[in-house]
Amino acid sequence: MAITDRYQLASGPLITVDGHVEETSNLQLQATPASESGVVSGIVQRPDGTAIPSATVTLYNSNGLPFEHINTNAAGRFVFPRVPAGSYSITAAEPNYLTPVRTALTVIANRTTTVTITMQTDPDANRNAVFGTVQSSTTNTPVDDVTVELFRVAGTTTELVGIVNTNQQGQYLFANLVDGNYYISVSRIGYLSNESAQVTLSNREFAPINIFIAVDPNANTNTISGTITDSSTGQALANAIVAIYSVTNGTESIINITKTNAGGFYLFGDLPAGTYRVKATVQVEV
Repeated sequence: MAITDRYQLASGPLITVDGHVEETSNLQLQATPASESGVVSGIVQRPDGTAIPSATVTLYNSNGLPFEHINTNAAGRFVFPRVPAGSYSITAAEPNYLTPVRTALTVIANRTTTVTITMQTDPDANRNAVFGTVQSSTTNTPVDDVTVELFRVAGTTTELVGIVNTNQQGQYLFANLVDGNYYISVSRIGYLSNESAQVTLSNREFAPINIFIAVDPNANTNTISGTITDSSTGQALANAIVAIYSVTNGTESIINITKTNAGGFYLFGDLPAGTYRVKATVQVEV
């Protein structure tokens, strides 16, 4: 049976008596409104029963929305007073621990509902993270959809750890990283790729690596490529001479010459808008 006030506690005026005096203190009590609330209390502990102090305990209403939160004391205990009667759920959070599944509970008017929340240690609690923002070196504004590669360096070995893309704010994140040395490489079509300096992570470090990416001045140029083969055999011709001509008002002018590779392939890049013609031959010294 819980104790509750049927009338609110009232206070009278100060009374000073000195000697043979009779004073009177009459009080009028105001009835307490009918209570429709209860109390939720409990403890947050480890699997072995030891308390977890300073844990954040959050109470959610029947719609799953946060109702109130409080921190546990040194003994791992918490109390939510004056909780309206109804259905709720509860859980807790604390660094280095996994957040438990929410426990359903019912609050009854003028009653105390007791809950025990058990938290498991996060096996990745001491892992590290790298995060940051990719910005344009020209405008200093964030660049979205940038491919960010994370590499771990161990001695002479470099290992690709992960690949993510920046969000609309140019942000990226790599989490659950073991101790070690890391750097990032960023790339995006229309920009020149860039690499960061190395950072050393250990014992739950969250290291920011912000990096700039420059617009490729040749991003809007063109390429012309192809393969040179023998017309009778279809065999690819290596070391064939390939010339590219710019054609203006019917006049052809050579702007570059290259050779095919072992597979008979050639490539001309960084070509501005215009009209071109490719010519090829094979020449030998006699």
